[in-house]
Amino acid sequence: MQNYLKQWAALALLCVLAGCSSHGRDLGVAAESATAAPSAPVQGKASGRLLVWTADFSLQVPDMSKARNQLSERMLALGGYVEEKSDYGEYSQSFVFRVPADAFEAALGSVEQSGKVLSRHVKGEDVTEQYVDVETRLQNNIALRDRLKELLGKARDIKDILQIENELNRIQSEIDSMQARMRILKDQIQMATVRVELRQQEAQKPATIYGPLGYLYKGTEWFVTKLFIIRE
Repeated sequence: MQNYLKQWAALALLCVLAGCSSHGRDLGVAAESATAAPSAPVQGKASGRLLVWTADFSLQVPDMSKARNQLSERMLALGGYVEEKSDYGEYSQSFVFRVPADAFEAALGSVEQSGKVLSRHVKGEDVTEQYVDVETRLQNNIALRDRLKELLGKARDIKDILQIENELNRIQSEIDSMQARMRILKDQIQMATVRVELRQQEAQKPATIYGPLGYLYKGTEWFVTKLFIIRE
């Protein structure tokens, strides 16, 4: 609301300075267009809410290299890609995969098949209202920018021209920011994020089999240890 009042005030000031009734009529049309511009349909809204899906996994794997390659191949087969990867040596590696939202469930299954699941966290964030809000404000600002451009074409006084150009620059900056936000939201909605940490499983040590002398040594060691225990 404060943004709209600010836009109204700026346009009203320009109209007064210009001193012509035609600018007043243009002001009314500009304000009406800015506040009444209909919102374009949101993609996917009819089928449900707009959700941003993320998942975090920690896996224990017997073969780090094999698990990494197989997991990457499965994500690529689903239409995804590796966005980020970190290597902490031969015992731990982490990956950030982006996969199409409609293949998210299949991606979760692929991750769980890659090793022993130590931890699993899946989250869906509802961004429907945020998306619609940004989209509506973006369209309103675009409509206001277009009316300002019309007023700029009719302005003759240098002072009026400078003020309109300043307001145009401000509105365009807001439009650029909102368009960037819309691109990010669309990407997050269309492509889910899957973070996976792979941990190398420690090799099990074979059981020690003692010979006769070995058992004699272990028994002696146990006896000496008990002999020197100081009881409180």
